[in-house]
Amino acid sequence: MKPDSSHTGDSRTDVLNIAGDPIPEIDAVLAELLERGKSERVMILSGTEADENRRRKPYAATKVEIAFKDEASLRTCVRLLRWSDDRLRARPDQVFLWEWTRSFRDRMTIHFGVNWYDKDFFEKRKNAFMEPRHASYYAFFGARPEDFKMVHTSLG
Repeated sequence: MKPDSSHTGDSRTDVLNIAGDPIPEIDAVLAELLERGKSERVMILSGTEADENRRRKPYAATKVEIAFKDEASLRTCVRLLRWSDDRLRARPDQVFLWEWTRSFRDRMTIHFGVNWYDKDFFEKRKNAFMEPRHASYYAFFGARPEDFKMVHTSLG
């Protein structure tokens, strides 16, 4: 899927360069996990949690959930989450500051999160999801920042 400008409008910034980077389709394995998630909580994406990060304690964690009204929107969100996981994995320098945690489907709700490893980066970026440039991505799956339930927890 390559979202076109009609999804984001000419006035929005493509901060993640989605327009130039195809979003992977849902493969057979992910499709099966998504199907199971219709009736039970299932891990659908492993996030970017690296083995070395599992040994170090995050400064903070953010837990996010978003409920969907239709399957197509939920699946578009999952495709974008997987795409974002893959992009962060390709930038290991960023994983030292933050990482995506595992994503789960529980019926029509997607749960995911962020581990933050740097206090200053957390304080600066913890509410980035509310910025207009991020909100333009939510339009791909029919959501707005206020549709997200988000809890930040300081751990350090």
